Amino acid sequence: MSLVLCLSACGGGGDDEPSAAPSATVGPAPVSTTGSSPSTGGAVALIALDASTSCGLANFRTELLQLINAARAQPRVCGSSNLPAVGALAWNDRLFSAAARHSRDMAVNNYFSHTSLDGRSFSRRITDEGYAQSFAGENIAAGQSTVSAVMSGWLASPGHCANIMRAEFRDVAVSCVSQAGSNYGRYWTMVLARPL
Repeated sequence: MSLVLCLSACGGGGDDEPSAAPSATVGPAPVSTTGSSPSTGGAVALIALDASTSCGLANFRTELLQLINAARAQPRVCGSSNLPAVGALAWNDRLFSAAARHSRDMAVNNYFSHTSLDGRSFSRRITDEGYAQSFAGENIAAGQSTVSAVMSGWLASPGHCANIMRAEFRDVAVSCVSQAGSNYGRYWTMVLARPL
């Protein structure tokens, strides 16, 4: 059994009150898990990056990786913490699938939380996609219409910023799903992790 540290940060005044400039945070929360295989009992078909999982935004993955890694490339103040520059992250398709499933679930079911309606945590969702993590985190946001807007909001929030700047992370993915008629229109999920 390995120790997995999980960090989460939500966009908004609380898990259910997102705003254009996310500010509330949750975490760190140490969790013990094996991180070995998906709970679904077999291989999971990964969700692809397409218009439905990127809010139809052009250059979605490229722009996100550029902004995330540019942020990590320089020292940054996250709230009261002075954090050093850290290494670049790589895009991971299994993390993307976990992010896309959560963004889709929040959008379709019109809720905003790190906990899925079926009770799963982000750490469990990552494991369910077949990614065995030793360290994981999640940022969520709702309502932002562009990649630059969601990144600006996350970097302005101490908890989100600290997640982005964690040296322990190696992989990242972000999804955005739109749903007409929902409370916030667009639901964003960033998943960061380090493999076992």
